Amino acid sequence: MSFSKSRWLHLVLLFSLLSPYSAADSGGGYHVKLAQVSEVPRIDGFLNDSIWDEAVLLDAFTQYEPKEGGDPTEKTEAYVAYDSTNLYIGIRCFDSDPDAIRAFLTERDKVMNDDGITIFLDTFNDKKRAFAFEVNPCGVQSDGIYNEAARHRPGMGFDRIDKNWDTFFLAEASIDELGYTVEISIPFKSLRFPNAASQIWGFQIMRKIRRKNEEIYWSPRSRNVDGLLIQAGQIQFDGELEKGRNLEVMPVATGLKVKGEKFRPEIGLNIKYGLTSDLTADLTVNPDFSQIESDMPQVDINKRYDLYFPEKRPFFLEGSDFFDTPIELVYTRTIINPDWGVKMTGKMGKTTMGFLSVFDTNPTPISLPDVDEPAEDADIGSGFINIFRIKQDLFKESHIGFILTDKETGDSWGNITRDYNRVVGVDGHFKFNDYDRFSFQVVGTQSRVDEIKTDLVPAMSFNLTRNTRHLQLTAEYLHLPDDFEATSGYIQRKDIRQFRTRIGYTILPQKEWLVDIRPSIEYRKGWDFDGILTDHELRIGGFISGWRGTTLYGGFTTEMERYNGIDFKRTGFRGFLSSDPLSWLSGRIRFSFGNSIYYEDNPYLGYLTSIGLSLDLKPLTNFRLLYDFRVEDFYRSRGGEKVYNVTILSQRLNYQLSKTLSIRLITDYNDYYGELFNSLLLSWVLRPGTVFYLGYNDNQEKETGGLFRNEGRTVFFKFSYWWRT
Repeated sequence: MSFSKSRWLHLVLLFSLLSPYSAADSGGGYHVKLAQVSEVPRIDGFLNDSIWDEAVLLDAFTQYEPKEGGDPTEKTEAYVAYDSTNLYIGIRCFDSDPDAIRAFLTERDKVMNDDGITIFLDTFNDKKRAFAFEVNPCGVQSDGIYNEAARHRPGMGFDRIDKNWDTFFLAEASIDELGYTVEISIPFKSLRFPNAASQIWGFQIMRKIRRKNEEIYWSPRSRNVDGLLIQAGQIQFDGELEKGRNLEVMPVATGLKVKGEKFRPEIGLNIKYGLTSDLTADLTVNPDFSQIESDMPQVDINKRYDLYFPEKRPFFLEGSDFFDTPIELVYTRTIINPDWGVKMTGKMGKTTMGFLSVFDTNPTPISLPDVDEPAEDADIGSGFINIFRIKQDLFKESHIGFILTDKETGDSWGNITRDYNRVVGVDGHFKFNDYDRFSFQVVGTQSRVDEIKTDLVPAMSFNLTRNTRHLQLTAEYLHLPDDFEATSGYIQRKDIRQFRTRIGYTILPQKEWLVDIRPSIEYRKGWDFDGILTDHELRIGGFISGWRGTTLYGGFTTEMERYNGIDFKRTGFRGFLSSDPLSWLSGRIRFSFGNSIYYEDNPYLGYLTSIGLSLDLKPLTNFRLLYDFRVEDFYRSRGGEKVYNVTILSQRLNYQLSKTLSIRLITDYNDYYGELFNSLLLSWVLRPGTVFYLGYNDNQEKETGGLFRNEGRTVFFKFSYWWRT
C-alpha cells in the first residue's frame, strides 16, 4: 500500500484552506500592563520589600487538575513588576496544612514530585515556544524550554519542558504558617526577545499542589483547546528593557587520572555573544566532555536496533530544539570527539534560525548498503559537520522550515571531503482551529563512500492529529528507503513504508482520587520497498490516573514482524503502575510478557518476560535515594529452556549539603556482563557554568569464582567559571 504524491498534495491544499483562527487567543482580563519600579528587591524568599506594593497583583487562578474550571482549594497571589534589567515575580502560596507541603532540598533541575511554581515566558508571543522557570518551596531552581510542537526526546518530561537548557536567574522561597512564598528575579540578559522598543509577551503562572493532584493556572486552561501557550495571558512592558547584547566567557579546566597512566589536564573555552537581543553566537574550543553525568544503564541484549542515549554535553544541549524535525536528522551523540564548534541560534521577527559547525576527530562512519562497514577500531580520519536550520512563522502555532546537514570525512584537512553525507529537506507544522494539527517533512540525501556515490534518495513523513476534549485521533505515514542515509541523525529503521493510526478517548470524572480514564487503540502496518509486508500490529490499552499522582497502564498487543525473511506472529502484554503516595516516597512498577524474536542468523520465536521496579526515597529533606531494578528473561518457548537472563541494579544516592554543594554516589551492576560500576562525585554549582566537580570512578568485572577484578579506576575534576557582561 502507498500514497500517491497527488493525494498528499490534495491533503495539504485542503488544510491550507482551513482558517488558522483560534478562539483561544487570550486577551481581555488576562492582558496586563506591568508596573515599572525603581527599587530592586532583596531576593530572600520574603515578600517584605516595598516593590511588591507597587507591583501588579494577579490572583484570579483557576483549576485545571483535577477539576477543570473549578476554584483552587488553596489561594494564590502573584505580584509582577520590572525595571530596565530584570523581571520580578513574588508569589504567596497559601496552604491550609503547611506541614503537608512537599518540598526537598535537592540538585538544580531535580524538583520533580515537589509542590512549586512555574513561570512561562513566551517572549516572542508566537504561541510556539516559551522559557520556563520553576521554583519549589525550598527555593530550588529548575529551568527549561517549553516547545508546543517539538518531538519528544529524553530530558523532556510529560510537561513538554526540556530541562537541558540552563540560564541564570535568582530565586528564593520560605515556608511559614500560611504556606510558602517565592521571590524570583529574571535578568532580561538571560532571555531572548524581539529587538523592538515595545514588548508584549505571552505569560502564564502554574502552581502544583502534589498531595491533592491539583494544578492551577492564572490564565484559565481548558482541554477544549489543544495547546498551552495559545491559552496564556499577556504582559506588556512600556519601558525600555536591557537588550541581550552581552558577552559571556566560560573557561573550563578538566583533569583525568587513570590508574597506571599519567595525569591528563585539558583547557577549554566557551564564548557566547548576543549579537542582538534575539540572536546568539556560541564558540567552543576543546569542549569538556568529562564523565560528570553518566548514562542510565539499558538492556542491550538481543536488540534489533541501536539504543538511544540522550545528549548530556552543554554546548550541544542549549538551543537543541531549534534543530528538531519530524525525522530526527540531528542527533549530536554521533559527534564523538570534537576539537571545536561554532553555533548560532535565534529568532528575528518571524524567522527562527540555527547553525552548527563542528570538527570531530573521531566521527562515526557513513553507511551505504553496498559498502562494507569499517572495523570497529578502524581510523576513518576526521569529520567536518555542518547543520543549517531555518523556520518561518506563517501564523500562530504554524511554521514552514528548511534543514541542511552536511558531514564530510577524510584522513586530513586537505582531504576532508573524501566521503560525505548531505541531507536537505523542508518541513511544516500547521495548527487549525483549536485542535487540529498537520505536520510533514520531505527530505533528500546523497552520499559518497570509497568513490561509490548514490543518487538523490528521498524520504518523507506526514502526520495529522486532532486533540479535542475527549477524542484524540492520529494518522501518520513514514517513507524511508534502505539507501537513505542521515549519518548526523538517529534513524532507527530504514527500508520501510509505514502507516500508523491511533484513536484515544478521555473520560473525565475529575475527582481527586480519579482524574481521567484514557482507553486507546492503535494500528500499524508497514511494507518494505519490494512491497513485502514487514509489520502488522494492533495494540489496545488504556491509562487511569488519580489519587496522589497514581497512573496505571495496561496494553495488549498482537503483531507480525518479518525478520530475515521469516514472518513471526506474536502477542504480548505490558503495563506499569506509578504513584507518589507520600511526600518521601514515590515508585514505579513496570512489566511485560509475551512472544519475542531471538535476533540472530537463524532467528526463532521465544518468550520474553521483563519486570522493573523504581523507588525514589527521601528520608530527609536533603537526602535522596533512587533505586532501579530490572530483570529480563528470555526462554526458547513459554515454560521452556532459559536462553539468557539480564539483571541490572542501579542506585543513586544524593546528599545535598546546601543549594550549591552536594555529594552523589552511583552504583550500577549488570549481572549479564558481570560488571560493577561505582562513581563518587562532589559537586559545587554556584550557578549554571560556574561549577566545580571532583569525582572518582571505579569499574570492576566479575570473575568465574565470583570475585571482582578491577578494570579501571579514574579520578577526575572539572572547574569552569561563567563570566557575563
